[in-house]
Amino acid sequence: MTLRLASSSDDAALALRDHLLPLVRERGILEVQRDAVRLVTLRTGEWVLEHWTPFNELQPGDASSPGYRHAVQRQHTVPDLPYGLDVWRAGAKVLSVLWGDRGAFAVVDFVRGDWESEALAL
Repeated sequence: MTLRLASSSDDAALALRDHLLPLVRERGILEVQRDAVRLVTLRTGEWVLEHWTPFNELQPGDASSPGYRHAVQRQHTVPDLPYGLDVWRAGAKVLSVLWGDRGAFAVVDFVRGDWESEALAL
């Protein structure tokens, strides 16, 4: 049996993610769109927000059927967390969150502080 420690700060980290994602999507600049990642970055003042999503162009010979892709996905025992948001303020990473399509998430880094209210004011 695998135990997962629940952090009381997970809700705050997810609330910040949910507030900042629309800003990155609306005002961010596409930095990379190749291989397995699509990276959009928003730089404003002391803030750098990086949001990535999966991006895979099919290569010749790749199976394109949805059935094949679902079969591969079912082989994974740990949920894939293909989406991410990293938040940097004044050169320091203050938040890093990963999540998947089915609600699974992981708060990788979360440094509590005054930056939280500043981020919510963006």
